[in-house]
Amino acid sequence: MGFARQGALALLLIPLLAGAAPAAELLRRATVWDLTLGAPIADQPKPQEFRAFACGSNGGPPHQKLAGWSDFRRCPPEPGGLREIYFEYDDELEYIARARDIESEVTRWAGTTEQAFPVIASALFDETGRLAGIRLVTDARADHRNDIIEANLRKREDAYVFGAVMAARFGIDAARDCAALPPAPGESAVGPRFIKQQCDKSDPAQHRRIALGARLYRKPGQSGTNPQAPSQLTKGQFESSARVEIFWAP
Repeated sequence: MGFARQGALALLLIPLLAGAAPAAELLRRATVWDLTLGAPIADQPKPQEFRAFACGSNGGPPHQKLAGWSDFRRCPPEPGGLREIYFEYDDELEYIARARDIESEVTRWAGTTEQAFPVIASALFDETGRLAGIRLVTDARADHRNDIIEANLRKREDAYVFGAVMAARFGIDAARDCAALPPAPGESAVGPRFIKQQCDKSDPAQHRRIALGARLYRKPGQSGTNPQAPSQLTKGQFESSARVEIFWAP
């Protein structure tokens, strides 16, 4: 984080923190939606607009650190041949808001988030260096941060709802585009709800294909109560997640 740039952003935040709405509209940072499917690396946002580049792990935590998009060949190809680069959103505005103890602005700029859901974002490149896909997976790591000011973000128990948010964004219709998958052996509902939905939609007009999944259930061996003390409720013993992948389809 450069001190000169940080100082400039701090000056921009002064009218914002004083309640000037027009100034607030000028503040933005690059997100996954600034990437251009089907375009080469030269047409993507500059690496300095993001941070923490690394080889991805199929929507999981980062692996080998990278300098930027051009390092994509250092990452092993997935079964389909694409190479995944994990990245995070710029944290400068969050850093400034935390320094000024402005909780609403901390939430606005907190981490790598979409619609207040913490997400793991990654870009998928083909062998020519063209952006062939974008991947977003809900991120449970934010639940374990120990910040002095806690951002008002959605917790892991609500992560499956991100699937509905993305379905609305891409015009996915549950009856037309989605299938409810049956429980695998040992899987069970969380209270009255068992959600294991997979959706696929082709969008020829935008040259893309969308794959979306949402999950809410208990895995084998997980329970809502302690087997040794049935009156005690367990904590965190459930799968709640959502995943969206947007692929270039020329």
